[in-house]
Amino acid sequence: MTKIKIIIISTLAIVSISICNGQNYEDIPIFSQLQYSGTARSIAMGGAFGSLGGDYSSIGINPAGIAAYRSSEFTFTPSLTLNNTKSNYKSLGGTSFDNISSEDNITKLVFNQIGAVWTYRPIREVKKGLISSHLAIGYNRNNNFNYKSLSQAKSVTNSMTDFFIIDANNNDQDYWDGSTYLAYQTYLINPDEDNYYTNYLAREADLYDLVDQSKLIKKNGYAGEINISSGANISNFILVGASLNISLLNYSEDIIYHEKYSDNNDGYDQYVFNNYSVKDYLDFSGSGINLKLGVIILPFKNFRLGIAYHSPTWYNMEEEYGTRIEASFFNEIPEEGVSSIYDYYKDQKEYNFRTPDKLIASASYIFGKHAILSFDYERINYSNSKFKSSTDNFDYIDIINANNMAIKNTYTVSNNFRTGLEYRINKQISLRAGYSFQGTPYKDKLYKEASKDNEITSYTAGLGYRFGNYFFDIAYKLSSYDINYYNYNWDTSYDEYFGAPPIVKTNVKDSNIVFTFGVKY
Repeated sequence: MTKIKIIIISTLAIVSISICNGQNYEDIPIFSQLQYSGTARSIAMGGAFGSLGGDYSSIGINPAGIAAYRSSEFTFTPSLTLNNTKSNYKSLGGTSFDNISSEDNITKLVFNQIGAVWTYRPIREVKKGLISSHLAIGYNRNNNFNYKSLSQAKSVTNSMTDFFIIDANNNDQDYWDGSTYLAYQTYLINPDEDNYYTNYLAREADLYDLVDQSKLIKKNGYAGEINISSGANISNFILVGASLNISLLNYSEDIIYHEKYSDNNDGYDQYVFNNYSVKDYLDFSGSGINLKLGVIILPFKNFRLGIAYHSPTWYNMEEEYGTRIEASFFNEIPEEGVSSIYDYYKDQKEYNFRTPDKLIASASYIFGKHAILSFDYERINYSNSKFKSSTDNFDYIDIINANNMAIKNTYTVSNNFRTGLEYRINKQISLRAGYSFQGTPYKDKLYKEASKDNEITSYTAGLGYRFGNYFFDIAYKLSSYDINYYNYNWDTSYDEYFGAPPIVKTNVKDSNIVFTFGVKY
């Protein structure tokens, strides 16, 4: 068996488990792949604030940044997010279709950040020992899940119902995928006199019934942290800080897959479907806790080095999910006497989840009073993520263990980079720019290309204006990444006539326009 077959079969096995039981190893990037947002200044400089400090968002990256404040401060940051997607079908061999390039978008106003920092300095200036101490309380958003995509193709030579009959004919009913069972209940597949399941589509050499396919995906939600942070400046040489963070996560997903018997076919079997829809929904929310520790040192004038450690976040999750299949037929179903039928299932689960820990190293240089150049490196091992059951149900524990094994087999270390530049035109106006790259969390290149990518590249720019104790910052961030997925999948060795399923390749561009209002006191 080839390497790609092993990957696909393993993936299918876990996907089947996950469809029936909610939490899913494929959700790891939702929990763990953060895109720091926060203040406009931080975003404009690519989020590279691990050794700079003096900005509320820097506390979420390296809590020692709180000790760089010279006064107390309050900031508030709203943001406008724009998500745009372009989707195309692509054949990986054997499948033919008429691709329709589809584009969709969604726009939302979101709340990025709010926070206050209190700075205490001794009455008399000192140069050694405790220079200042600090306390901060606030909120930073770490992720936006706003997303909408549409993919379409006509005259496709295989069908999701082919997946259902492959599953039904190669597994006992107790081990069917949850959607396969619904397909059976809605007469999309049926056993013949030899107990061989069929979908009534022509599947022979040079003879294929064609179908038209569409898929609409909508996602909403956020991830963020409430920070309680403290720090100290020691001798203007070492800045130290720590933060206790309450993580909040809310995510919803609605997926509608629609398939229609193509008008390009020459006639049809009397029992074949006219069209059907598979509607999936997933809603989960939870809260967790983590600890962050950081140090910034100033080894010589204008140069700073920083290092920070983020502990895992321990989440307690509540989840609701379900699937519904609605099917319409050209003729009445003999057993039912109707031409349309539906069936569904839904369930709820509670479970615990641990994200991977994180290490961040940073460096920056301050060119007098005119410019700042900064750089952050971040290392995350996504394979250290882990689900944990909150019940004593052994079947559920087996599902959790299967997902944890899939995490180890699927994910790897991601190396992330951020860099930023600020140039001060004068005391009032600053120009900023930045770049960031988040490496893919996926281990195997074959799996990455066949399933998901998630390498995120971002370009940023911004402007800052100071007037007295008040300041206003604006930033723009453009992030781009690819998501590749199958609507359905199988091991092609089952039957050569089914061919290889097509893959959907979606290019995603997220734009963020961010405004920060602040006051020093």
